[in-house]
Amino acid sequence: MRLEEKIAAMCVIGVPSLEAGQPFRERLSRYPYGGIGLFPHNIQSERQLRQLVEEVEALAAGEQLPVPYYLSIDEEAGSLSNFKSFYPFIPGNGAVGVGDDPEAAFLLGKLIGSQLYELGIPMNWGPVLDVNTNIDNPVIGIRSFGSDAEKTAAFGQAYIRGLHEAGAAATAKHFPGHGQVSGDSHYMLPECTLTAEELRQGPLVPFAAAIEAGVDAIMTAHLVFPNIEEAGGLPASLNPWFVTKLLREEMQFNGVICTDDVEMKAIRDHYEPEEIGVLAVQAGNDMVLMCHTADFQDRVVAGIVAAVQDGRIRMEQIDESYERIRQLRCKFSVYRSDAVPFPKEKWKEEAKRLARRTVHVLADPQQLLPLDPSRRYLLLLPEQVRLTVADTSASSGISLAPLLQSYGITVDTLPCSIDPESSEIGQILVQCDSYDCILQGTINAHLFHGQLRLAEQLAAVKPLLHLVLRNPYDAEYLPPTSGKVLLCSTSHYSLLAFAEAAVTRK
Repeated sequence: MRLEEKIAAMCVIGVPSLEAGQPFRERLSRYPYGGIGLFPHNIQSERQLRQLVEEVEALAAGEQLPVPYYLSIDEEAGSLSNFKSFYPFIPGNGAVGVGDDPEAAFLLGKLIGSQLYELGIPMNWGPVLDVNTNIDNPVIGIRSFGSDAEKTAAFGQAYIRGLHEAGAAATAKHFPGHGQVSGDSHYMLPECTLTAEELRQGPLVPFAAAIEAGVDAIMTAHLVFPNIEEAGGLPASLNPWFVTKLLREEMQFNGVICTDDVEMKAIRDHYEPEEIGVLAVQAGNDMVLMCHTADFQDRVVAGIVAAVQDGRIRMEQIDESYERIRQLRCKFSVYRSDAVPFPKEKWKEEAKRLARRTVHVLADPQQLLPLDPSRRYLLLLPEQVRLTVADTSASSGISLAPLLQSYGITVDTLPCSIDPESSEIGQILVQCDSYDCILQGTINAHLFHGQLRLAEQLAAVKPLLHLVLRNPYDAEYLPPTSGKVLLCSTSHYSLLAFAEAAVTRK
């Protein structure tokens, strides 16, 4: 193979629309890119997505590239659910992590893997193994299994087992851990103040467990560590100390290492494209993800080619990465041939089984459960907004009221702002007057304090039950006199599981 072809095989790009299209055909003819990433803008329906996957596979085969081709997606369920308009919309890591049930993480991995198997997508950019110890973290939060490293490790292993059993490969992310920061790398380059030893004692634990579980790839994160002198100020994703010394040598990971998308502002705003690819490969990454802009991608490839030609990158390193990628593609075929996914007709049943494991009544001091058909309830629901690029929550409603009504509960829904001001709170209190009890959904009330002010004023005048619909941290800040139920999800099956539990709980 020509040098350019081997380097292109190390690069994962994207397509801008619902089909591959002639521009992508021409690009693949010019450079045999190693794979593509799929994103919400590539997905409209099951039929359309199947056609896109089949088209990409056919194009790859036509260019004599290995198949199954590397197609991957951030499918996390919960707040980042790409298939929810046509497949069961299931709770994600945050909801699963509230309990102490690794079997729920296995079910989650197997359900996601079964959906990927059905679509012909061989690779998932999951599980998220960040230990979310910063409650103000704007980008991880509910995408994580929680704040406990050992628990995250156990749940991650179970998830990987489920994904593999269903026929899909797994990518652990975001190494060495994105859960401690207060910045979103889609928009900025965050700092993590942990030392190397603190990393080893906490955030690295789930990644070590994932390696033990046979994870296929590990994705590196765009964040800097000012208190790790050896890192020299470079982001972890472009840093030889993190990628080669720590992950490859100390932790002895032999699979594929890939960057997070280098078109994120954390990287793109600080380095030129020609420099980004060189730094990523010099650090020890096998694959560079850059999924959005053709010109940017061409410049990254050109930079790596030039660095090999002038000796800044060894040709032997390119060959080693190419071999790891080849072995990964071989695993795709093995996983698919050995797959035991959930049959499609069983998905709804399994989704219910998973969701029932994730609904937790944290407190019910006013004994409001089970809900009483003779009482009138008002359901307050904050608007869902896109809190980060890695979030599909805003594209769906919270259809809890019809589920409760199907069980004979009299309930009306009142929408409110995600961060209501005093005037809106006053209007809500007036409308609460004619109801016996209030059900208040919260979405990150610990960050949007208007929800907390509303909760305090509601608790003073009405029996109040809180439904925590996103990060579980809300529960600590809500009135102590009110009831609290942790769903940590707005998925249909989470809402259904709550409705079932709310009318039968003794």
